[in-house]
Amino acid sequence: MSKSAPTISVLTANRLSDGAVVFLDFDGVWVEGLRGAVVARSPDEVRALESRGAFDAARNIVVEPYLVEMLEAADGGLTPVRFRERVRLGGPSILGDVPGYVEAVPAKPQARPEPVAGQPVHAEAA
Repeated sequence: MSKSAPTISVLTANRLSDGAVVFLDFDGVWVEGLRGAVVARSPDEVRALESRGAFDAARNIVVEPYLVEMLEAADGGLTPVRFRERVRLGGPSILGDVPGYVEAVPAKPQARPEPVAGQPVHAEAA
């Protein structure tokens, strides 16, 4: 990257509830895409984003917030500078290649078994 190119950053983290990669948007909401992400262009803006990340981490909304350096296209689109961040943005990259991998299915609540005729019913201890 050229030394004359401005360094811009966005704040990223993983959402605590489901582990999804998220970015802080202008409304202070953690969203799964870069669209609407707050872009820090100055040291003061960087400090404000870091402070907000620490605040939300302390409230157990996100885990390990940090700044990601971005390149900005002429149309305003953002692309992470580092390959690692481009992979994180794209989602899991290997699960389809893992032999035997099956997408997780939410467990159904289990019903209590019906008593069988002729077998004793166990009463719960009082």
